[in-house]
Amino acid sequence: MGINLGHDRSVSVVSDGKLLVSIEQERLDRIKHSVGFMYQSPGEMRHIQVPGECIRYCLDMLDVPLAAMDTITANMPGIDFSPEIMRGKFSRDIACKVQTVPGHHLAHAYSAYWPSGFEESLVLSVDASGLTSRKGLGWETESYSLYAGKGTELELLHDEGVRAHLAQLSTLGFVYEYVSRKAGFETKVNSGLSFPESGKLMGLAAYGGPQPAWEQWFRPVKDSLSLEISAYDIFLEIEALEKKYDTGQGKPYFRPWLVDLAYKAQMELENALCHIVEVAMQRTGLNRLCIAGGIGLNSVANYKVLTQCGLDDIFIFPAAGDNGISAGCAYWAYATVEKGTERPKLKAATLGKPRSRDEIDKAVEDYEDLVVVERHDHDGMVKKVADALAEGHIVARFEGGCESGPRALGHRSILADPAFLRMKDVINARVKFREAFRPFAPFVPLERANEVFVLETESPFMLLVAEIRKEFHSLLPSITHADGTGRVQTCTRETNRFFYELCHAVEDIREGPPVLLNTSFNVAGQPIVETPEQAIKTFLRTDIDYLALEDCWIYRKHAPVKAYEDHVAD
Repeated sequence: MGINLGHDRSVSVVSDGKLLVSIEQERLDRIKHSVGFMYQSPGEMRHIQVPGECIRYCLDMLDVPLAAMDTITANMPGIDFSPEIMRGKFSRDIACKVQTVPGHHLAHAYSAYWPSGFEESLVLSVDASGLTSRKGLGWETESYSLYAGKGTELELLHDEGVRAHLAQLSTLGFVYEYVSRKAGFETKVNSGLSFPESGKLMGLAAYGGPQPAWEQWFRPVKDSLSLEISAYDIFLEIEALEKKYDTGQGKPYFRPWLVDLAYKAQMELENALCHIVEVAMQRTGLNRLCIAGGIGLNSVANYKVLTQCGLDDIFIFPAAGDNGISAGCAYWAYATVEKGTERPKLKAATLGKPRSRDEIDKAVEDYEDLVVVERHDHDGMVKKVADALAEGHIVARFEGGCESGPRALGHRSILADPAFLRMKDVINARVKFREAFRPFAPFVPLERANEVFVLETESPFMLLVAEIRKEFHSLLPSITHADGTGRVQTCTRETNRFFYELCHAVEDIREGPPVLLNTSFNVAGQPIVETPEQAIKTFLRTDIDYLALEDCWIYRKHAPVKAYEDHVAD
């Protein structure tokens, strides 16, 4: 068992090298990021609470007691208090199983490399903050770490550290988060804490452009895996821009200087990552790359690294942020404590608990006065959804266990046909209740991906933003971002039969490319739905037209289903 005790607490279980289950605490307690601070000690990492609901969830799904775990390994960023927290929570027979992973970035590295399917590759752990430890007379925080993976071994090639007291403006992740906050992208929680929403900055960057007087923030050191980063220069430049150009009027992300600053932050990050990877490739001869850490969720940068560095292949763990630390801890313990050697490839991110027939029936029964329910087999449901999408309706899909990580990949998704001109605006305004500029992701059968996108590798976890070929820009307006790209999810019959067949079914109805729109089944600021009851509640409080809940085709009893033109008019 692996446990993340930082923000985005989570629990995962590995057996014989296979990741069996992984769940985030926010999906269960419905508190975004679910950091686990006690009311009396907000921000005190020593007092973070063990995610007990996640532990119970995993044990129930596997139908085993906690004593069945051979090892229990937890981790957190910064100073790692997790081993002492864990040992203080359990009886002696369980506490003796607690292990200590040597570093935060090492846990990230195992989550990326172990399930990648690569026999050898570079492994990059890059985030806002890794392990903080004493170095000489001061304290140092991990900024990024690079490893060479070969077989079952991970060899550290480079560990880039920064002075701990300057970490918030001198790690790649923290600088990106700092700009995200400046743009107003953050989630506030009751204890006074807030979490940056860096994915929004990535979307905003497509609307910005370069400025001639900018200073370079991340300066590559020639033939070195290091970067020169001056925290003071970054801080002063941003403050100077704000003082000169900021009007204080309207939402920050509408202000031109911040839009261009988003572009700069994204460009600087991409160039820094490409430098690190290019030097590492020259030194090692390795042409495959695994990425984990929060920066691994930057799908624009991932694609830039893949294409600009000439990599043969890339793998990004679906829960690349700290929610994936629990999987990394479990993989690390299996590999190093138990000396395991099995490394099955992770082909699907659906690592949650499938919901029972009883749970589904009860949820439907509880809302029977508000909804109409039809039952369909697999083929019937594919046809129902395809017909609805082709007519311009919005359909939510709930199937099997939830996905690990922040991306819904078909089991907790909201679907639409991106061929409709205003579909992005409709879903942002009437379903997701979020910023109008934010793009939506396309999904496509793997064998057809390179026909529509400039993409010659799989992207099963929606972590590559690829160019959309120009002839499809006007055909797929609702998933084509301002810079002509889309965050692609590829699907196969083996890993996602419903999505795969749905793409082809819609193509048969309306012709055009077999590409559909997918976004997570939630509204802005809330975790993705986990249970059938949450699915129905979210359906009823939004302008989603239909809910395909396993074999149940659901629509409102007392309100007509809206046509696409009605959605646009609203």
